[in-house]
Amino acid sequence: MKKYLCLTLALVLMLTALVGCTPKPGDESTPSVDTTLDPTGAPSVTDLKAFIDSMYAKHAPLEMPMDSISVNLKEDNELSYFTGMTSAEKLSEVVVSEPMMGQAYSLVIAKVASKDDAPAVAKEMYEKVNQRKWVCMEADTKTAAYCGDIVMFFMVSSDFADSITTQSMTNAFKAVCGADVTVVA
Repeated sequence: MKKYLCLTLALVLMLTALVGCTPKPGDESTPSVDTTLDPTGAPSVTDLKAFIDSMYAKHAPLEMPMDSISVNLKEDNELSYFTGMTSAEKLSEVVVSEPMMGQAYSLVIAKVASKDDAPAVAKEMYEKVNQRKWVCMEADTKTAAYCGDIVMFFMVSSDFADSITTQSMTNAFKAVCGADVTVVA
């Protein structure tokens, strides 16, 4: 009797999970990114987490769960760990997306205080981010790019080349920006 009760309970839980996780009509659309255009026509993003979600929607599916977090720009160690920068004076916001389980992978999206600072911020991140910031792992490929007041820095281990590369993430950045993107390196 206990076996049947446990089996029935397990079946009910599975069905509940399936129904709860099934996408509703319209859920498969690309997340929208709330942007305004600056005088030059470049997008000015208002929600960096939505921007990252849109990049992932434009990219082939990844087989690792991601988590996006806002970086505390007043914490020097946190700022340096994620961006390689020692000062946040040129930044207004930074959001980082990394796997929930340790992998050599980091996507950094930063909004700069002035779009004129974007080239310097992208270059500084590219040159200064520690590619060995994880224990026993290293991201051996990296890229940086910018569009308007948005800077992208991405690094990943070439072990993931089957599912994600610096070029594929740069292409997703370009697809979401919809404007001229400059790749620093």
